This record gives sequence, C-alpha cells and structure tokens, in this order.
Amino acid sequence: MAEKHTSPRVFFPRTVSEALDLANDQPDFVFWAGGTHLAGDSKSRDMIDLPRTVIALGFVEELVRASRSEHGLELGSMITLDRLTSIGRSALPTGLSEALSGIGTRPLRCRATLGGHLGRKGIVGDLAPLLQILDSRIETRYLRERRGRRKPTAATRKIPVSLLASDEGLRKGELITRISIPNEPWNFGAVKKIFPESKPGRVLIFSALARLDKGMLSEWRMALSDGLGHILRDREMEVGMAGKPLPLSKKDLDGMVEAIRLLTEPWSDREYERKAAMGLARGFMIRAGS
Repeated sequence: MAEKHTSPRVFFPRTVSEALDLANDQPDFVFWAGGTHLAGDSKSRDMIDLPRTVIALGFVEELVRASRSEHGLELGSMITLDRLTSIGRSALPTGLSEALSGIGTRPLRCRATLGGHLGRKGIVGDLAPLLQILDSRIETRYLRERRGRRKPTAATRKIPVSLLASDEGLRKGELITRISIPNEPWNFGAVKKIFPESKPGRVLIFSALARLDKGMLSEWRMALSDGLGHILRDREMEVGMAGKPLPLSKKDLDGMVEAIRLLTEPWSDREYERKAAMGLARGFMIRAGS
C-alpha cells in the first residue's frame, strides 16, 4: 500500500519578523520561496519529504525590493531570477546576465528566487561561484535569545557567499533577506556551464572576471564548482597573475594551468571536468589578451 502524505500547514506572513516568529514556533518547517525545489519532481511525488509546516514568503514585500546605488546592487531574496535578468545586461555586474541565462528554462526562472537558489542545503547554485568572486554578501535575519527577555529578539548577520556551503552557513531558523553585490570595474568576464556528455548528472561551472587596463591584467578572479560540493578557488594564484602584461607569455599560461591542476585535485575522479577547467581558463586569458 502506498504511503499517505499529510498535507502541510501553510502560513503567509506579511513581514520578516512575522516569518521568523512562525519559524520559532514550529518544530518542523521550511521557508517557501519560489518552490522549485520543495515542489520536487511531479513524476515522483513519493520521494518528496514534505515538512509539517510551510512558511510561504511571497507576501513579504520587503524581500522583493531591489535598489542600485554608487556602492552596488541590493537585491531582496525573493526577487525571481527572471526579474533579475530583466534589469538588463548593462545594469548587472559583469557575467551575471550570462550566468542567469544558463539556469533552466524561462518558466523555471520565473518561479525560482535568488535567495532560494542560494539557500538550498548541500547544493551550490549556479550563481554562487560568480557571486563569490564578485565579493557579494548575504544578509540573514534570525531570532536570538536574550538574557532577561521572555521572547527572542531579531538579529541580523552578514556573511560572504563563500560561507553558505560551510558549517558557518545558514542556521536553523535563519532567513536570507538580501544579497549585496558591490560595484567594481570588471571589464571582462565569462561564465560557462558544461555537462559532460558521457557523465549524466554532472556539471562544471566556470566563472572568471578580469580587469584589463592598458595592456595589463590588473586583476583577475576565477572560481569552479561541480554544483554539489564546495567552490574551488585559489586566491594565491589570482594575486600572482595580477600585473602581468597581455597577452600572457607561454610560461605564465602554463603556470596558471598547473595551478588549476593542483586546485582541482579534490576532483580526482572527475578528469573530464579538470581538463575542461584548465582549457576554459587558458582560453579566457588568450581572449583577454587578444
């Protein structure tokens, strides 16, 4: 006999504070953003682990706001990926429009939210490598117990994107509220998403940014992800390449490729992805110098 599913209770808070209070009162809950992950695969509903309580965030107006200033972009966590795309390539940081276009289909991007995309436990979203090298930060809010107070009080935490997949990432009851992307004059970038043909279910996400100035590589950053584990990045390599004249010499290109070979050693069983990462980085630098 098929196991019966109990429908969860669904709450629709109007403010972040109300959402946090609900989370504090419910022992088994999830925050519902776009719902693309929680809804699961319609072909296999039996595999969905339904929570007892769903806290739907669609009516929290604060979370759908976006603003731009001289310091950068401030994006509410409930902004959909499609709405973010509609801001326009010229108004978005280098590489972000390209990264967004590689995520699923447009119907999915119309539902998927930025906060939900980044906050999935155990999954590195496609945008995370690029947002990391853009020095983006995540604002979260949570309830904190205070000595002498009967009820916990709201607190705010800001963490770099790089910590999302670590033990210092999202905690139980913590809600992503805002993503801040600083303005920096990157004038060359690339985001590539590769699916090995013979390895279904695997992916390589390559993100790179460079600042080119009068025939010099003033600065560059690169991050790699397999979409599951931690993002791979070598800051020492990035610093060592800064200030090199363009086009890069064969010695510099070979040194960069060797550094990437060492960086990707944790992927010892993913030789295709390792070679692809080296080739993408080499190609990126050749184009930057042309």
